[in-house]
Formats: sequence, C-alpha cells, structure tokens
Amino acid sequence: MSKPLHVLIIDDHLAIIEYYERIFSYLSTNANFVFEIDTATNCDAAMLKLKNAFKTNPYDLIFLDISLPPSKDGTILSGEDLGKVIRQLFNSTKIVVSTHLNNNYRINNIFNNINPEGFLIKGEAGFNHFTEAIKMVLNDTPYYTKTVLELLRKNVMNDFNLDEKDRQLLYELSKGTKMKDLPKTINLSIGGIERRKRLLKQTFNVSKKSDLVLIKTAQEYGVL
Repeated sequence: MSKPLHVLIIDDHLAIIEYYERIFSYLSTNANFVFEIDTATNCDAAMLKLKNAFKTNPYDLIFLDISLPPSKDGTILSGEDLGKVIRQLFNSTKIVVSTHLNNNYRINNIFNNINPEGFLIKGEAGFNHFTEAIKMVLNDTPYYTKTVLELLRKNVMNDFNLDEKDRQLLYELSKGTKMKDLPKTINLSIGGIERRKRLLKQTFNVSKKSDLVLIKTAQEYGVL
C-alpha cells in the first residue's frame, strides 16, 4: 500500500467537513488514493494542527475555507492569514481554497497572498468539481471553477492590496476598539493609525464618510 497522503480540512461548518470526508472516501475507493485526514473548525485549532504537522508529518493537501472566525489573540484574522502561515511552514503542501466569497478584489488578494493550487466557489462546485479538483491538484495541475476564472479575467481592483496592519486596523475598528486603545494591539502611534485610516478611506472611496461606512464597505469587499 502506498503511503497515505496527509490532508487537513479547515472549515467552521461540520456538515461541510463531513461532505469533504465523503469525497475523500469516494476517491480512496474509486481512484486508488489513500488519505490520512485531519480536521479543524477554527483558526486556533488549525494553527495547532499546522505546528504539530510541521514537526512530524507535513501536509500534502489542505482544504482551506477563507471565512473563519479570528483566532482568540487576534493575530490570525481569517483563512487567508492561515494560508500565508501554511506557505511559510510547508514548501510542498498544496492548498485548495473553498469559499462562498465571489468578490473579485478578495479573490485577487487571495491569489496574491496564497496562490492556491485549487480555488472553488461553494455553491457552484458540486461533487464532481471537488473530486476533479483533488485529482488534478495532486497531479500538479491547478484547478479553478468557472467563476474564479471569470473574476480573474476581469481583474478589477487588482491595483492595490491591504497589508497586515491595514487589515488589523479594520478588524479592530469593526470590534469597536477605541482610538486610544488601538496602539496596544497595532504597533503604530495614534498619528500613524490616523494616517492609515485616511488612506483606507481613500482606497475604498469613502474619504468623507464615517468609520462605520469604511467598515461596511470593507465587509462588502470581503476584507472583514
């Protein structure tokens, strides 16, 4: 028997995890694959799995949801941040992003930060899409669903990207963190934070609007 492929499924919905497990079971029976499956339902659990695997048995394939609740310490804000950690820890691990997000800006940002080998939009991807994606990615061929390819072709808003401090600032603002308390979590002065906020409002074309409008617009673009 060939060595099992080490797989991690990261998704905060147990029903979706069970669905993926059925797909891997089908491939084990019908496509001569052998899988060893781990699962995680939040950023903290995923980070623990990644650190343990780094020391013992690196992952061959990771199914990654993007819309995950932030880690308890606020350092990992979403699956996108987890994807960056995966790229840092594992040189040969293949990542398949599976998400409900279909916003062009967010998809471009995910490609810029993670460059996943597979990218599927939940809702348009059925059983056959997932099985085909796994087989192709494991054979070193990228797999993207139709919507992802169309959005990439449009290439809208690909001329800017938010860095980690920008996203951390948006996250803290969305939590209602007061300005005087922001330097405690963001390594910037009050003046630096104010400048960042002004630039973010310019970026999202809400320069004369309130912080609430900035947050709402960021959410619409899938940044929060």
